[in-house]
Amino acid sequence: MKKILFALSIVLFALTSCCKQPEHKVKILAHRGNASTGSEFTTDENTLDALRRAQELNFDGIEFDVHLTSDDQIVIRHDNKIVPGLSCQGNTFDEVRAHVLPFGHQIPTLREWLEQAKKTPHIVQMVELKAHKGDREKLLITKCLEVIRELDMVDQVYMLSFKTSTLDEVMRQEPNVKVLYNSSSLHHSLTPAEVKEKGYHAVSYNINVILNHTDWIEQFHNYGIETFLWMVNTPYTFNIAKEWGFTWATTDFYDAITAQ
Repeated sequence: MKKILFALSIVLFALTSCCKQPEHKVKILAHRGNASTGSEFTTDENTLDALRRAQELNFDGIEFDVHLTSDDQIVIRHDNKIVPGLSCQGNTFDEVRAHVLPFGHQIPTLREWLEQAKKTPHIVQMVELKAHKGDREKLLITKCLEVIRELDMVDQVYMLSFKTSTLDEVMRQEPNVKVLYNSSSLHHSLTPAEVKEKGYHAVSYNINVILNHTDWIEQFHNYGIETFLWMVNTPYTFNIAKEWGFTWATTDFYDAITAQ
């Protein structure tokens, strides 16, 4: 009897092993570069140091944010405000550049960032266009595309925004660049059909949006639209990205989500 049970267990193990589906491979996007070690920030985000660290770890993609200074230079930073009395959009490039960040780095330009990024052409660069007043946002798009074209990086870049009007302007100015629609709104995010109609290539939705629209993931993929989940800063949320079939996971803490 024991021999029979042992034989059955071997057969069962073999069947489950051969029938087990391969784990879905999720691409990993470094949010504002790789500024962390373990679960702590150890360098300044959105700096050339954070970019290089992400390149060294061979991320699939790297996201960063752009602003236009008062004298029309493109700089890399998430928040417009830097310190009281100093902001990306309200001050000149020289004034912004003179500021030293907490870990000793300076705020880089778009050209500096992309020249470094071009050294790893297999790593996608995600350019988030921050909100600007009036025609300044259109000018930001124009100037970003000038640098991207000059460096011959249209195929390596996605441009993203929370605003559909911004993405529409990007597509008007450069039909060949990929655009990504970003949203954290539970009730006002575009549906898969609306994204398809817009012609956008990808979406990045906050996890709370997806929890309320779990059926959207398959619909996006059926339309050929890439899906990004953010933020993915724990093994639990990374498992959600894998199990639900997201194309990408956006993270601040690479070490934390891969230590499984």
